[in-house]
Amino acid sequence: LGDREALAALHRFGLKGREELPVRFLSAGQKRRVLLARLVTRKASLWVLDEPFTALDVKAVDMLSALIGEHLAGGGIAVLTSHQSMPIPGGRVVQL
Repeated sequence: LGDREALAALHRFGLKGREELPVRFLSAGQKRRVLLARLVTRKASLWVLDEPFTALDVKAVDMLSALIGEHLAGGGIAVLTSHQSMPIPGGRVVQL
């Protein structure tokens, strides 16, 4: 992974201007977005996400939902757990 790809992932999740800031100074939502940026830089076909929408604002929830939808449309698999409704395009919900 090069610097260009890492910066693009951070910018995609609204973290432009915070690239040099230590994670400990970020809000809970910003920390979650750092983890999501890291997720998109990986080429894993299976994503296991525990409460992925926690601490995210509405815009970030929409971005993550679209991202998961893109992953599914590309043949990927996403397993998510949540106490919230999950607006995932093309997803299937199994309630336990």
